[in-house]
Amino acid sequence: MDRGRVAVYAAAAVIVAVTVLSGPAVGLVDLTTPRYDMSGLGEGSVAVDEVDLPASVSLDRGYQSRSYYLTVPDARVRLAAVDGKPTVAYGIDIPALGYSRSTTHFLRDGDAGWASLSLREDTFAEDAVDADRYEGELSLVVRDSNGKSVVANRTVPVEVRE
Repeated sequence: MDRGRVAVYAAAAVIVAVTVLSGPAVGLVDLTTPRYDMSGLGEGSVAVDEVDLPASVSLDRGYQSRSYYLTVPDARVRLAAVDGKPTVAYGIDIPALGYSRSTTHFLRDGDAGWASLSLREDTFAEDAVDADRYEGELSLVVRDSNGKSVVANRTVPVEVRE
């Protein structure tokens, strides 16, 4: 038997064996263990000393493209103390475009000092952008044992750049 055929049969055998051993019939191996312990998320407390939100946001036309890319600079927050697993969400709303996006960042015991919070770049179709400038609102929201609280809000210009 040639090596290529042996490699194919060996790979198929490994796939079948892992599927059977981790499946509901046998259940010998659990491959679904989370990488992060989600229990207690949003519980605890966080003390925020200072927040630095960007002054502007941009919608840049892509190079040789018919789309625009929304770029939101990172927010910076200085945490005085973190107890438990509170979360902080950084978001932007652009009502004129019907757009809203936020990202949740997970904190843990002992996190203190400056932290950078980011939002991923997003894409808009060329026909969705019809003005030279929009108004957006950046927000920073903390969730902890006391509930949800807005730590910072800022109205920012969203500059459209060709």
